[in-house]
Amino acid sequence: MKIPPLIAILGRPNVGKSTLFNRLLSRKEAIVEDRPGVTRDRHYSQGTYGRKSFRLVDTGGILFGDDHPLGDSIRKQALFALEEADAIIYVMDGREGYLPVDADVIGRIRRSGKPAVFAVNKVDTVKTEEVLSEFHRHGVDPLVGISAAHGRNVDAILDAFMDLMPDTLETYPVDPGIRFSDASESDIQEWLKRRISDPPRVAVIGRPNVGKSTLINRLLGEERLVTSPIPGTTRDAIDTLVTYRNRNYHFVDTAGLRKKGKVAEASELYAQIRTDRAICESEIAVVLLSAEDGLTDGDLRIIRQVIDHRRGLILAWNKWDILPEEDVRSSPPFRDVRERYPFLAFAPMFGCSAMTGFHVSQLFQHINTVREWYFTRIPTSELNALILPLVESSPPPRLKNHPVRIFYVTQVQIAPSVIMVFVNRPEGISLQYRQFLSRKIREKYAFTGVPFLLKIQAKSRRDRDSSEK
Repeated sequence: MKIPPLIAILGRPNVGKSTLFNRLLSRKEAIVEDRPGVTRDRHYSQGTYGRKSFRLVDTGGILFGDDHPLGDSIRKQALFALEEADAIIYVMDGREGYLPVDADVIGRIRRSGKPAVFAVNKVDTVKTEEVLSEFHRHGVDPLVGISAAHGRNVDAILDAFMDLMPDTLETYPVDPGIRFSDASESDIQEWLKRRISDPPRVAVIGRPNVGKSTLINRLLGEERLVTSPIPGTTRDAIDTLVTYRNRNYHFVDTAGLRKKGKVAEASELYAQIRTDRAICESEIAVVLLSAEDGLTDGDLRIIRQVIDHRRGLILAWNKWDILPEEDVRSSPPFRDVRERYPFLAFAPMFGCSAMTGFHVSQLFQHINTVREWYFTRIPTSELNALILPLVESSPPPRLKNHPVRIFYVTQVQIAPSVIMVFVNRPEGISLQYRQFLSRKIREKYAFTGVPFLLKIQAKSRRDRDSSEK
């Protein structure tokens, strides 16, 4: 199998790189605002062009002004993308014309010897030939005039890289869970084999400034993501591969989540939407918590978001190493959390330090365990052998003097997991009884880190009526 080429989009700030990124992917992934500096990290994604496949990386402005507190970091990330990319798209602004500052970057691209296309953006309202002639005079070639906002001529950019692109391969994001009733057993096994062979997709989420990017940098052993003590530095969801003990893990670093009422900028609102999508496209979410702060209301909202999406959940306490040893011994945060919030008992927790690397490697063990349960399928016979005797000895309360009967239980979906309970009167199964059944299932099948859904379903009216005769 060939790996699709990585194409990096470079350019000065606010020339339309993120707009072009979205246009080439035919979907909105990068945050776009009409002001410089919104794109800070390298933003990766995979797309297709006809039957061909490619990877794309959006970058921050490569010549960002020195007055921005993150200017040096953004330049560093863009230059790193230039080094690791297989091909380059350098974007310039047709309204501003050719600027001397472009010459330095164009020189770097040419010296790299990598295939490159130089795109002049925003030529939708002016005559193309007049605009391009100025760039031609400075020896810029191959040159393509485009309008990223309107999609004009953007296909010509990808045409230049067709020879680099292999036929379409398996792509991300992760596809939805599989319902057993919708596929044959052979299709289910083939789907499972493919999914399990893919790298685990792990979203790293949490409140702003808890150390998410620092954690991924620690895992990578390099500064791939921009980190700083400024809250909200990461705004997009950033994909990256991490290799540990010869196994790949697909990590997504996301913007810190805040209460919606506190989102002041449009880009921060988009970041929340992007984070929500990152959770949906992941298999497992690692919620990074601050050991200094303890479990806050903001943390609980984020955890609830993961549970609502029924993704695997791991709670990682960052800055664990700076806690006083006597505090850890006298009142371990794990025990306190499990006592106060018993609904989190299914989620693995561990302490670490993204800054020093303390216990960070434990994360991979938890990911492997949670992912194994994420794809676990419990045979219907085993579920019924467990649940039906319990129902016989502890039946649900009667509903308006009518018996509430449970006929059988079966797991109908995995990744995420759904267990269906077929009854004669669904409205007669209270929340408390549903929790009772869920607890009994977990006592035998741990489903570690997996918030499975226990769904109550009515059988047909004929079956219900006959059961009550």
